Order: sequence, then C-alpha cells, then structure tokens
Amino acid sequence: MSESADVVVVGGGILGCSVALHLATAMPTARIVVLDRGPIAGATSGRCMGHLMVTPDTKEEYAFSHTSIRMWAELQEEIGGFDYNPTGALYLADEPEDLELLPILQKQFADCGDKADILDQKQLRDMEPGLAHDLPGALFYEGDGVVLPMTSCSAMLRLGQRRNPKLEVRPGTEVTGFDGVGSRITAVRTKNGVIKTENAVIACGVWSPAVGKLAGIPALPIVPRAGNLAITAHHATPILRQLLEVSYIRFAHGAAKVDPWKTDEDKGGHAVNMQPQSAGGCLIGSTRQFRGFDTTLNRELLHRSLLRAQRYAPGLADLPIVRTWVGLRPYSVDKHPFVGPWPQTDGLWICSGHEGLGISLSMISGHLIAAQMTKTQCEVDPTSWLPRRIL
Repeated sequence: MSESADVVVVGGGILGCSVALHLATAMPTARIVVLDRGPIAGATSGRCMGHLMVTPDTKEEYAFSHTSIRMWAELQEEIGGFDYNPTGALYLADEPEDLELLPILQKQFADCGDKADILDQKQLRDMEPGLAHDLPGALFYEGDGVVLPMTSCSAMLRLGQRRNPKLEVRPGTEVTGFDGVGSRITAVRTKNGVIKTENAVIACGVWSPAVGKLAGIPALPIVPRAGNLAITAHHATPILRQLLEVSYIRFAHGAAKVDPWKTDEDKGGHAVNMQPQSAGGCLIGSTRQFRGFDTTLNRELLHRSLLRAQRYAPGLADLPIVRTWVGLRPYSVDKHPFVGPWPQTDGLWICSGHEGLGISLSMISGHLIAAQMTKTQCEVDPTSWLPRRIL
C-alpha cells in the first residue's frame, strides 16, 4: 500500500504529540500522520514523572522552559483533561550549608526577571506541614507544576485533530526505512506500507539514533539514562506541592560525571523529586544511571532514593508503595535537546534529546518544529537547539 502525507511524525510520545499539535495548528489543511511502533505514550512518556519545570540556569534556558510552561497553562485553558496542577515547586535545604544555595538559585530567577521566595523553617512548615520539622528552609517558585504525561499526549492529539481533521494517528506502525532522492526525503517506509512525503520528523526519544540511522544520519549523541520510580497508594500523599532537594538542579541538569557509553562504570545516583498526583498518591524519584536499554529495577538505588525522600517527608514511612518501574530518559551528551532540521537532508527533522525535561519542554519544542517548517516566527530563538551543531 502506498499513500502520501505532507508530514510524517515518527514517535507518539510527548514530543511527537506536541509536534503534531503545533503542525496541525500551523498547517490546518495539511495531511499529518503520526506513527508509533507501539501504543501512544507507551514508552518513555508513560514511564516518567510529569513535572513542569522552569530552569533558570541561563537566560536562554529560562526563556525556553518558561515559554513552554506558559504554553502548558494555555493548553489547560483550551482543552484540559490531563490532570494539570500548578503546584509550584519547593527547593528544600537539608543541612545548614544548603541554605547558601538558596539565594544563588533565587538570584538566577531574578536575573531572568522572575521571582522566587526564600522560606525560613516556620514558613516552610506552614506551607508544607507534612515535611520534617527540622528542615532549615527552602526556596519556593510558584511557576512550576505537574501533569499526567499519558493523558497529556491524548489532549494534544485531540486538540490537534480539532484544529486539523486531517491529522491521523497510527499506533502499532513500525517505521522500517526512509526513501530519498539526492539529499531530500521522499517517503517513510513502514511494515504496513509506504507513505510518500517531503517532511519527516524523528521524535523517538532514546530510539532516535536508531531511527535516524535508517535515514542515513550518523549516530545522534543521545543515550538512555535510566530512572527508578515509585508511587504510593491513592489518597496517601503527605505533600501538597512538587518537592526537590536543592541539589537536584546540579544532579539532574548538570553534565554527567561518567562516560554515558560505558554503562558498567555508572553506579547511579539520586536526588529527591516528589510530586503529588491527581488521585492522591505521591510519585517519588529521582535516580539516574547509564546502563543502556536495561529497564530492570535497581532495587538498591531505588531503596536509597526512598530513604532520602522519607528524610524530607517522614510520613512516607507509613505509606504502601503500590508500584515501581523504570523509565529511560533521552540524554543528549551536550545537555541540549535537538529541535530542528537535519542540515544534510532536506525534509528531515529531529525533536529529541530532552533527558528529564521532555515533559516540560515538549510544548515549546513542538512549536519550534512547526515554526521552522512553515517559516514563521519562532517564539524563542531556536539556534542553540538546532541539530546542525553536532556536525
């Protein structure tokens, strides 16, 4: 079977769904086909935390993440249905020396024109009574939030189909190759047939290098980074807001201290990130470990992570853990995602490599792909995220 489409999006996770939504918005009469070899949101997007996080490390990263979080709020206003909860985030100090980090983080927000508040011990206890009472303080940033990634994918596709009825979604459709003439994409091959197209977007997370190889791209520097997660029973969370220990920023968003390809060398690490869920449970992370595509639970690392979480929220000790699992984050070796055209092949686009910020940055990433493809105004400067930087 042979058919045609204006754009084929390969990958039905949060990034692929966002790309589809924004393409449908920018191209309301185009035929757009989303393919995934499994169910929609059936891989990383169904095995991750749903935090919406503004990162003020640099003004550029702040603009990228802050714009995306604002777009999430707009998505909630327009369609909802994905358990959006603007909790804000508390960055918790444990030891007295941690308090020195709070004004540094506060200044990063201030340098970006934003505001975060330092809380003393009493203010913290008033805001989150379920936390350990001896915690010396925290920084509160109200702009963060939590969503449910699986239903977020659904909401994006529903809104996309409302804006463009020609948007079609095909789970269970594995891509087997790409055709081209010269340096241009002409078709996407699947196990079910060929789709002729002049534009294909690879949004396959940790599998993007393998799919890119089918299109003739040399290995994209994206590596799986495993995370062990746990969740308590419903209606049993001791917290009201998203909680992170203040060292989480360095741990989660800093450069890896081991070679990502030498998986036997990484013993893994953890820093607390806890999120209240819409059904009343508490989602607990976050560990990080390079070990290829292995999704076996690292019980020792998860146990350490849970004990650390219990230090901050002692009530967790009395709550049942009802589920544990492992997800794979697409870690970009230079710590920046790839969002834009592949410069050596006309019509080939990449949207991948967001590591633990895929949910947060999905909305702006989809917008950037659509804006570049239609040659319209980008809301933020796309330069730093373009794939051409690796050539």
